[in-house]
Amino acid sequence: MAQNKNNNNQQYLTRYPLESIGESLYSTKEGIQQVIQKSDPNVKGKNVIWTTDYTHELPVVMKKDGLGSTPPKTIPQIFKQNAEQFGNLKALSVKIKGQWQSINYREYYEQAQTFAKGLISLGIQKQRAVNIIGFNHPCWNVAFMGSIFGQYMPVGVYTTNGPEACQYVAENSDAEVIVVENRTHLAKYLQVWDQLPLLKYVIVYNDILPSDLPVERKGQVLDWNQLLEKGRMFRATTQEDNIEYRQENVTPGQCCTLVYTSGTTGNPKGVMLSHDNYTWTAQAIINQYDLSSSKGNHRLVSFLPLSHVVAQVLDIVGSMISCIHVYFADSTALQGSLVNYLQEIRPTVFFSVPRVWEKIQEKMLALASSNGIVKQKIGNWAKSIGVQGTQAEFKGEKLPTGFGIAKKIVYDNIKKAIGLDQAKYVIVGAAPLSPSIRQYFLSLNIYIINGYGMSESSGPQQLSNPVDFEVLDEEAAKSCGKNIEGTDILIANPDIHGEGEICFKGRNRFMGYYKNEKATMETIDEQGYLHSGDLGKLDKNGNLYITGRLKELIITAGGENVAPVLIEDEIKDQLKFISNVMVVGDQKKYLACLLTFKHELSPEGQLIPNKILPEALNHIKALGSSASTIDQAKQCPIIRKAIEEGIAKANERAISKAQRVQKWVLIDGDFTVDGGHLTPTMKLKRKVVTQMYTPQIESMYIEAKL
Repeated sequence: MAQNKNNNNQQYLTRYPLESIGESLYSTKEGIQQVIQKSDPNVKGKNVIWTTDYTHELPVVMKKDGLGSTPPKTIPQIFKQNAEQFGNLKALSVKIKGQWQSINYREYYEQAQTFAKGLISLGIQKQRAVNIIGFNHPCWNVAFMGSIFGQYMPVGVYTTNGPEACQYVAENSDAEVIVVENRTHLAKYLQVWDQLPLLKYVIVYNDILPSDLPVERKGQVLDWNQLLEKGRMFRATTQEDNIEYRQENVTPGQCCTLVYTSGTTGNPKGVMLSHDNYTWTAQAIINQYDLSSSKGNHRLVSFLPLSHVVAQVLDIVGSMISCIHVYFADSTALQGSLVNYLQEIRPTVFFSVPRVWEKIQEKMLALASSNGIVKQKIGNWAKSIGVQGTQAEFKGEKLPTGFGIAKKIVYDNIKKAIGLDQAKYVIVGAAPLSPSIRQYFLSLNIYIINGYGMSESSGPQQLSNPVDFEVLDEEAAKSCGKNIEGTDILIANPDIHGEGEICFKGRNRFMGYYKNEKATMETIDEQGYLHSGDLGKLDKNGNLYITGRLKELIITAGGENVAPVLIEDEIKDQLKFISNVMVVGDQKKYLACLLTFKHELSPEGQLIPNKILPEALNHIKALGSSASTIDQAKQCPIIRKAIEEGIAKANERAISKAQRVQKWVLIDGDFTVDGGHLTPTMKLKRKVVTQMYTPQIESMYIEAKL
């Protein structure tokens, strides 16, 4: 990790390196002076690299040419311009009692202003945080934008957070206002309100207020319409309280939001992102995929948590910049209703996480197995030329014989069936997508753009492009693509294989961690590079391959470093009925792993005990097993033999003997967010899982102790 040396200014919350960065320019001279006045007057003329105080402003570091040289802009500045020029275009739509209700960009902008004025009328201190918790809804976007308009700090909170986690974010972010979707989330804050001395109001946006509110909270809990009415009635008596004045006095280098990390190894950290971080990054994505050429013609389905950085940069900021029409799915989207929304809306842009594609593939394979012999042969023929044809199509090269017919009778019908027949771009992120799944959809003429990034990079850092590499190459299919234009990437301390820590910098790099100087100094070095903690390598064309994570490295008893993620993915590719794999073996003589079966979920998203997912059951039946429950499958010799063979095949791809898995154990249940095994972004909490299943893990090493 990065370690800043010559730390003479450690008492200050804003870091100044000793030497300037030669290629850098700055947005405004006034911006630099303002930051200097707020910190150390003796560092005049130095470049400002990071800060841990969201009331501070950082100058925008610009390139001399290209996308990195574009003039920085603020969110209110762009929104106002688009509301004036494209105000009649539809902005946000949500289903209410089975009917779509919409507002256009002018109404969206005005509602955000009204929300901001409502907060000003309540006496909320400028630059205080506004926490927002709830499923995706127009009110979520309005609260986010309105907070920014009023120079407040919007902070998304995961709906899976319990009262203690909600309290931590509210306390750490200095929240004076909480916006909640319903009474369920309201109850979390009522439970911890006494421990939040700064908290003044809670606003409920999609539910009626409970009749049994504590007496001391009546008047502090408002419904959405009450707040907006206060905003409509508000008249500023000072310039500072004028909403237009506040919007105009925002600068690109100021913090616009805090995004809290998933917290795989401890409490989540508040990632400070500036206006330029978000507007520049969103514009970079828009430019790369030409999403601004036809304002008003793009549609997007919003269903991933808006507390996540990618959902914010796409569903909120990017959609506003390109005037994309955003449709909101309901809270059952990830439990099965998403495809219904896709079929109805037919989005032109679709972003999802790997689990969504896994579910789609499982259902498609189950459907294919039930087709007649003729349909199966046609489908297999179409898939046999799909990969080559899709690549040729993107490159503008000659198409293989029969590709046009396959497109008409197979590919187009499949895309229409899953609602993606009009999707120009399909993007996956937040976690690695299995190369085999990516290749499967490529064979069906669906190119999934693979990305790499993190909260600290304002979302994406790398994005793949079908013309950048040969998709027929199995290794190339694992690539995350090239860094977005205007950013720099390097591999620090590479080994003989070219693998090392992924480091990058650019206008997408975050400002720092709020109130956390130590973590910020460990992450950003004096040249401005962010040290990601991820391991990777670059090929000769600049495509990035993720190989592991520094904090997740397993160091065997023999001293060899092993990155578990690639091994886990390989095992899951071999065993289609397995949901999760966790490789263990730190300070042990060999590797072992925990396995979980794919469980069927209830409509509420809860695991149904002992019930195998139907798609997984099809794979089990194909093995010749009659097992129909989890308990039966765990004891079935056919399945256990299949697991042995699958792990053996995965081991054949290991680059060394130390990276082969020698033992395994099936555990009850599955890894879930509610169970504490996974973060809200589906990242594995390895230390937590290790503690939960210590007896099972130790049982795989009993012989090694004798």
